[in-house]
Amino acid sequence: MVKALVLTAITGAQIGKRYTVSERINTIGSGPQCDVTLNDRHLSARHAEIRQIFDRWFIAPLAPGGISLNGMPVSGQSRLNPGDQLTLGGTTYRVSYEDLEERALGTTPETQTHAVPRLGEYFVRRGILTPDQVARVVKRQRDIQSSGVTLPFGQIAYEMGLINRAQLEQALNEQRADFQAHFHD
Repeated sequence: MVKALVLTAITGAQIGKRYTVSERINTIGSGPQCDVTLNDRHLSARHAEIRQIFDRWFIAPLAPGGISLNGMPVSGQSRLNPGDQLTLGGTTYRVSYEDLEERALGTTPETQTHAVPRLGEYFVRRGILTPDQVARVVKRQRDIQSSGVTLPFGQIAYEMGLINRAQLEQALNEQRADFQAHFHD
């Protein structure tokens, strides 16, 4: 399963509207090119980014003003926790996390410009797993999740005998290197 960040409007004209973000980098603003487009005259076209770094989420302003977290202005990257209240322009959102089923091969090339691939994609690229094997691991992950247990993709692939420990470590190291290359904190 993949964690997604959910923003639910709790003030303003769109009370109850939910925005779910699950990519590694998501842009927010009033412009149509943003991942989350908000019709708010207080926001610039590209106002902020929501970034996922491992299992944590952060907001980073791209334009001055218009962002507060739990009532405090945000001027640099700030961590988002479940239950936080994030104000963007004239609307306040409650922050929560949600489990989503991991896509079998990660992102498509068109959407991958800012994203770090999912672990399964590293194995497919290296010829260690086939797309069908990745799909089997994802199905097993979903079955385990239904019993209330959450296990990472790599652990399940290892326990199924599809990869060995060295292959898992190498893929995780490649993924960490990609994170470091994409996120300059």
